[in-house]
Amino acid sequence: MGTFDVAQICLNGHVITEMAGGHPEYRKEFCTECGEKTIISCQNCNTNIKGYHNVPGVLGIFSYYKPKYCEKCGQAFPWTSRQLESAKELIDLTDNLNTDEKADLKSSIDDLLKDGPKTVVAQAKYKKYIGKAGSEIGKGIKDILIDVVNETVKKAIWGQ
Repeated sequence: MGTFDVAQICLNGHVITEMAGGHPEYRKEFCTECGEKTIISCQNCNTNIKGYHNVPGVLGIFSYYKPKYCEKCGQAFPWTSRQLESAKELIDLTDNLNTDEKADLKSSIDDLLKDGPKTVVAQAKYKKYIGKAGSEIGKGIKDILIDVVNETVKKAIWGQ
């Protein structure tokens, strides 16, 4: 079974600690990478952010992946919201897409992060419009989303 430590993550998504356990001295009020405030719980429902999974008697080295959404209320964590907003803001900067194309591409961004039935449609929309948006916009959006989309999406739209 085991227990989960409480993770501390800054509003921009830098993981401060995923396994502080009973060691509050590892916590920081502000991120040393970007200066943003740090949180240990969902700002919507106050549920702790899951950190490292401790299993008694098992020693393991596992990678920690910060959550995108709260497991209790389903709200996007601030770092997820900021990434989505930034990608959509970049889409608005292109002159190569008309208003309808921009809206269609922006609506697909949320679905790229969620592993659901609309993800495949979102991948198709992304591929349809991103080349037309321009290489600088495309690179910027990729840089924003690369850490938050799952491996299947990465392979489908970037071949990674």
